[in-house]
Amino acid sequence: MYAVPELTGDARFVEALGASLARGTPPPALRCIKIKLTSRCNLRCQMCKYWHTTSEDALSSERWREVFAELPALGCRKIHFSGGEAFLRRDFLDLVESATALDLKVNFTTNGTLVTKDAAKRIGGIGVNAVSISLDGADAATHEVIRGRVGSFRRSLRAIRWIRRHGPDVKLRVNFVVMASNFRELPRAVRLAGELGATDLVPMPIDEKGERRERLTRSQIRLYNREIAPRVVELRAAYGFPVDPGRVYPFGVTEEEIGHASKGLYARGFFERRPCLAPWLHAFFAWNGETYLCCMTNGRIESLGSLATRSVREIFEGEGFARVRRQFLAGEPLPACKRCDLFLGENALLHAALDERGQGAGTSGAGGAGRRSRRARPLAERALDLAL
Repeated sequence: MYAVPELTGDARFVEALGASLARGTPPPALRCIKIKLTSRCNLRCQMCKYWHTTSEDALSSERWREVFAELPALGCRKIHFSGGEAFLRRDFLDLVESATALDLKVNFTTNGTLVTKDAAKRIGGIGVNAVSISLDGADAATHEVIRGRVGSFRRSLRAIRWIRRHGPDVKLRVNFVVMASNFRELPRAVRLAGELGATDLVPMPIDEKGERRERLTRSQIRLYNREIAPRVVELRAAYGFPVDPGRVYPFGVTEEEIGHASKGLYARGFFERRPCLAPWLHAFFAWNGETYLCCMTNGRIESLGSLATRSVREIFEGEGFARVRRQFLAGEPLPACKRCDLFLGENALLHAALDERGQGAGTSGAGGAGRRSRRARPLAERALDLAL
């Protein structure tokens, strides 16, 4: 979801969102989308299966440009591109340039290994807002075991340096998948990201279902919170990185939160209390044009519509999205929702703003509890309470 703090100060938007929740009217705007342009990847990450892809039915460049052209009229402000590895599409930067030409804010995620110097120069010149590059270790030994390719660490660092040099206005973030084999390296990874000139390091707890392989145990999370987090927050502050609780304590702090996180339930019970509002503001498009709520539901639920045969508006305002919205408001989150921490902060802010206007939406009566104290404290404080 895009620019949520800005939206919470817009009374008309909050009112329109509340009306959509209460009366089932169309949502106020499709604020942002994520597009997974390909499921192919050149690395062999141990926590991912996309690299197994050998062929795929991907939408054409022409069709993607038609999709981009629809977005401004729907209120969309931002596109995030990802893969697989997006640079495996030879037209990737052409598509990025088509989107930025429409005044859409464009971010993308890459492992960086296929970024050439010429590509870095182009990134710096076509209006890209932010680039996220994946580093899962503070050195090659750790990173390359996880990513499955010798030399990938060096190439990713090279991409960061090139983009920093040729795109000084591009926000450059490092994504760090936190797992049992690398969580102790997080302070060193923060230092590395800072020295490379990144604007942030985003810790991302591993999404692991079933038998535990790399998911942190309760005792490891407690160790992280007790011994590692204090060094993380000190280094984050030193390099000017955000120091909000989600960045410093990605597994939570209470025993209840730690218990959820140790099971891979990174939403930590939030969506049992409040519905996720992403379906009112966000959509996810896969490489073949199939539509889902978000990256967590990609392939885990029935497609909500295909861009191969329908417009973005028809899908976003259609019955598939409407059905999921009703389900969420009825207090029935999807199984994938319990594993997702992607929009926790944004959801908390939006729900606090709705509570402020007496339009709060809760599950199992949680909304009423939120509304009773809506004027007691500043919005940001109430949002933090909702998220924890």
